[in-house]
Amino acid sequence: MRRLLAIVLAGLVLAPLAAAATKGPVFGLRAVGNPKRGYFIYTLAPGATKHGAVIVSNTGTASGTVKLFPADATTGNTSGTVYLTDQKPVHAGAWTTLEKSELRLAPGAHKQVGFTVDVPKGADAGQWVGGIVAETTHQVTGPKSKQKANVQIRIRDLTIVAVQVNVPGKPVISVKVGSVKTGGQRGFQQVITNMRNAGNVLVKPLGSIDILDAADKRLRTLRFTMDTFLPQTAIAYPVLLKKALPPGTYHAVVHLTVPGVAGAKGATVAADRQLAVSKEDVQQVFTSAAPTQSAPATAAGTTSSSKKHPWLLIGVVVAIVLLLLAALLWWLRRRRPSAPDTTPPPAAVAPAVVEARTAPPPAPVASDAEEPAPVPRAAPWPEPGEPAPPLAPPPPPPPAASAPDHEHLWEVAYDRGELGGDGVWRFPHRCRTCGTELLARDVADATAKTEYGSHLS
Repeated sequence: MRRLLAIVLAGLVLAPLAAAATKGPVFGLRAVGNPKRGYFIYTLAPGATKHGAVIVSNTGTASGTVKLFPADATTGNTSGTVYLTDQKPVHAGAWTTLEKSELRLAPGAHKQVGFTVDVPKGADAGQWVGGIVAETTHQVTGPKSKQKANVQIRIRDLTIVAVQVNVPGKPVISVKVGSVKTGGQRGFQQVITNMRNAGNVLVKPLGSIDILDAADKRLRTLRFTMDTFLPQTAIAYPVLLKKALPPGTYHAVVHLTVPGVAGAKGATVAADRQLAVSKEDVQQVFTSAAPTQSAPATAAGTTSSSKKHPWLLIGVVVAIVLLLLAALLWWLRRRRPSAPDTTPPPAAVAPAVVEARTAPPPAPVASDAEEPAPVPRAAPWPEPGEPAPPLAPPPPPPPAASAPDHEHLWEVAYDRGELGGDGVWRFPHRCRTCGTELLARDVADATAKTEYGSHLS
């Protein structure tokens, strides 16, 4: 019943917001003279000038004002062209001048706006990309609730037409490979390779990364296909690891094949880089604790060349509304009278003490090997070269209604973790007080499993 009530309320709140999001002015941008391609490509020598035009249209239901301005293009973190719409252009975008910086249109109206591309006399040879941006902003406000609270979202709509300027000269293909590291968070481990297009043409490399252990045994082969890599830009390119790497030292052998373009011969690149995976890296990605470093992100203020989809707005609205509904249901439940609770309160549990013990990192596992079954360790942890002692049987589970008669002081071996079939890492936990041994995500999970008698799961 409560779920049905939440669904009905969500529908009542989201319907007006979705309708509001589709009302008002909606602006489009189209390249004049390039209906099939949709953007401009000019070949201009240093000091040359070219004139063009875009058509700005309002397909919405109300009049509105749109801002027009040029922007530089760069490479997105996973490759592909993005635009620096929050920065002043200094390269190809700075070569473009628009006749108008602002335009007001009625519903159904359109207007042609001219622009000029002036290539400076000292411009370097190569393929350089900028863009013409049409931007509008509006605010969506949801209906007020009984508590006089509503949802307000500021929307920024961007439509961009690319302007590519090819300056004649010798084309140069040169892709450099920098350092390699692991990263990611929330259960997804990635191999991140720093790359730079040091050439002067647009390229789309094909690549692979071989992960080798200390004995040069190949453990993984990761293949990838990149989108457009703009000249004189650098990225940290992530590739997802389907099977995580345990702590240790590896080699990452990166191979890139760059097809020839613009009359330039293709190139191949090979680089052998050390790849170190620490216990902290593993904990950052696979434990429930907040990561100590944020995952690599696309350059600030960038926007894809296509128009933003309205489903992004709907997703944000859904998240906000669900939070409001949860608060409302909690408030209604507190107001409802309930029968007195005769169940005795559970005994308080003192804060657990975590003591991490170091041990040699496990040997890397080949990508085609089966996942090892979780194996609990008995105290004390075995030293290097010593055989593991036999497993101690788990203590009998306490009665369901009884509280623990001692505090659990957990020892955790983070370098002996096992990645389960559900994609969650679990680590050996041993209680110094009662000798209980089990695999758990963290101390809270271990304590909960001990209280409910679920061991070695």
